[in-house]
Order: sequence, then structure tokens, then C-alpha cells
Amino acid sequence: MKTLIDTLVAQKGTPAVTILFPTHRTHPENKQDAIQLKNIVKTATERLYAQYDKREVWPVIENIEVAEKDINHEYNLDTLIIYASPHFSSVVKLSVEGIAPRVIVSDTFDVRPILKAIQQTEHYYIITISSQKIRLIEAFNDKIVHEVKDKEFPFDNTQYYTTDHARTIQSGVTDNLLKEFFNVADKKFKSYYHNNPLPVVIMGDVRNLPHYKEEMDIKGLIIGEVEGGYDNTDAKELPALAYPHILEYMQTKQAEYLLAIENGQRAQKVFDDLNDIYRAANSGSGDTLYIERDFIQLGKIENGIITLSGHEEDEDVTLKIIEAVLKHDGQVVFMDSGSLATYNGIALVTRF
Repeated sequence: MKTLIDTLVAQKGTPAVTILFPTHRTHPENKQDAIQLKNIVKTATERLYAQYDKREVWPVIENIEVAEKDINHEYNLDTLIIYASPHFSSVVKLSVEGIAPRVIVSDTFDVRPILKAIQQTEHYYIITISSQKIRLIEAFNDKIVHEVKDKEFPFDNTQYYTTDHARTIQSGVTDNLLKEFFNVADKKFKSYYHNNPLPVVIMGDVRNLPHYKEEMDIKGLIIGEVEGGYDNTDAKELPALAYPHILEYMQTKQAEYLLAIENGQRAQKVFDDLNDIYRAANSGSGDTLYIERDFIQLGKIENGIITLSGHEEDEDVTLKIIEAVLKHDGQVVFMDSGSLATYNGIALVTRF
């Protein structure tokens, strides 16, 4: 995901079109996604012809149409994005809910949905762990999205054990076999994680949880642990057990972010005026941009000055700020609506 963001931010070429719309994971609901896509592509095409010379938009429209034809709606997630410019196109499917259909025509791509997907913690995996079975469940808040049931999961332990009494009494044999089982399970999980990176809550016997964590190749994914045996628990019941840990983690992170801003203020390294933020971001001094999830500011940027308009045909100037921060290796953190009211919805902590 980080590589994709870097690629999108580095793209040059005008016009740059971002098409976003919500999609459906299951049949027959996902049949309507193709129809919705045609409608929103038509909207994008009309806007391009209205804003640019037709010779400028032909390559972009061609890239959009090629991308549209290549989409298999049987494998949709919650959000679909088409990025297209004269010499570039990409289709991205995300597990991000609540996205409204939208077309953005600018000279940069809107990477916010991808950033939000990376940071969201209310959408997560549950891994249930025992010496007999590993299960993988995708959840959102306190509800199940689905349990993975394919050739990889549930992963039953059919070979990483011994019935040889002489071997079982040897020191470490059983533990080593169990660790190997967990290691293989983790490698299977990584393919799902790389396709859809989400945080993890693990559930299992108190003796097995430390062993499983030790075998995980990617550290730092776990945001909660629930003790118990869940091999045969209805998957729909598991998110309710995990959700208190999700809430606690989210609250902790929000508090940490606010503390970081307060510390920056004390060091006189915080801007909350849009023009000050824009200048600092472009100069490369922006370390971390904190912005509310739904914060949008419509306006224009001329000669380095932001002027807000509120007109829907104008671009969201926060996109330019986000792009500038990312181009200079800064961080962008999305926070809950209203959490940055003191800072008018946006704050930049600078490096110096």
C-alpha cells in the first residue's frame, strides 16, 4: 500500500482523475456495481470534456475505459477506485466503508482513501489459535464481515504433532511441532494481509498466544488478545469479544495523537492555519499532518495562496497539503470527526 501511495503521489500529468464509489462483496448485490461504474465513468467523461480540450482528455478517457473493462466485480470489496491520467491508470479495491460516489478531476490523485485504509482499526482480522486449528475471520466493529473458508483456512493441524510417546516425553518436541504449525499458519495469513492489510486480534489458549506471536513474521500487527478456546465458536459471536479491545486501542491512539500535537504546540512546532500549513508542507518541514477523516476544504490555490470558496466545482485543497507532506516523507494521520475542533479540523506538526 505504501508503495502504491508513493507511485500515485509521484505521477505527473494533467488531468488526473480519481473515481471513487462503494461496491458490494457478494452476489447478487455486486451485479449493480457494473451499472454504477458506467454511470460514474460517464460523469467523469462529461467533466473532462467540460474542463479540458478534447485532445487532452482522449488519452485519459481511454485509460479509464480500459480499466473499467478489466474489473471483475465478482471480487469487489467495499470501495473501488480508478486512478487515470494521460499516461497512467490503476484500479484499487479497498475494505473501506462509507465512501460516497465521487469524481475528482485535478492535477493530482486523491490518495486519502488508501491512507485511511492503512490506518483504520475498526476493520480488522480475528485469528483464533489452538493446537488443532487456526481460523481467520474478517470483522468490522462488532460485526463479522466473513470467515475465510478456502484451501488455506481454516487450517487444521494434520501433521504437526506426534503420537509417539517416546518423542512426546523428549524436551521441546511437542513445542517445536506446535511452533512449526503456527509458523506455517502465519505464512498462509501473510498472503491475505498483503492483499488487505488490517490489524489483528488473536484469540486462544493463554499458553498458545505467546508462541503464535513469536512465530509471526510481521511484528506489531496485534492490537488485542482474547483468552479462551474458539475452535468451534460461531464466527458471528467472535467480533463482540474482540470489539472492546478495538475500542480501547482506538481511544489510546487518539489520545497519543492529541498529546503529540500538544507537545508540538509547547515546542512552537504546530500550524493550524491552512496557508501556514500549505507553506510548511511545501518547504519540507512538515513531520506529521493530523486531519479529521471527513475534513474537506473547497477552494483554489493561486501563487501559493489558498482561497476557500465552498464551490463544489473547486478542488479540495487539503489534497495538495497531503501530497506535499507525503512528497517530503512526512506522515498523514486521520482522526475522528470533531477530535481536532480546537485546531479547526487540521494541524501540522513540523520537524523544526
